[in-house]
Amino acid sequence: MIPLFNTIGFKPKLVLFDLDGTLLDSLPDLYCASVSMAEALNISAPSLLQVEHWVGNGAAVLVQRILANQFTPQTLDPKFEQALDLFMDCYHQLGSQQTKLYGGVELLLQSLQENGVKQGVITNKPSRFTRPLLSKFGILEYFDLVYCGDTFTEKKPHPMPLLKAAKQMGIDLEQCLMVGDSSNDINAAKACGMPCVGVRGGYNHGLDIALCQPDWVVDHL
Repeated sequence: MIPLFNTIGFKPKLVLFDLDGTLLDSLPDLYCASVSMAEALNISAPSLLQVEHWVGNGAAVLVQRILANQFTPQTLDPKFEQALDLFMDCYHQLGSQQTKLYGGVELLLQSLQENGVKQGVITNKPSRFTRPLLSKFGILEYFDLVYCGDTFTEKKPHPMPLLKAAKQMGIDLEQCLMVGDSSNDINAAKACGMPCVGVRGGYNHGLDIALCQPDWVVDHL
């Protein structure tokens, strides 16, 4: 049996993965893009720790947090549109130079595929970057669906993308499994009654993923 399923004692028919902080360690490139954006706007650059705590809700929210220099911006900064364009361009130019797959990811994806388990990615990352990243690391072929932050009108922690995935694959919610490193993943799963695994070591706004009370917690995939 697949080690992950041995750990949690549950074999789903569809496994949905978050991307950043779950499959990919993308923080270094997100941080570099954030600093480049800040320098171009002549504002205070965020620290690596701040970016780690602020990622997870999509690029637009990250940019808003950097502009406000806090997790919960009170108003939309007048420079927001310019800043978002700068961030996207900086991130694109970096070309994911420092991003890497977490250990064991490809082996897990391969094992799931060989055992007939359907797989998908549900990320808040823009589609502009998601499929190229999956292709670059040679794992796009494992996924039966890829939903990004701009695929639907809602994104995690809203349950819509998870509900859409289950419906598209024709699999009951209780036979699916959401795997992610942040409250966005766990809250989306809990909102629609989908079993979920919290993975430590990612980007959960500086908090232990266990505090989100997922069905299971693992230290790594």
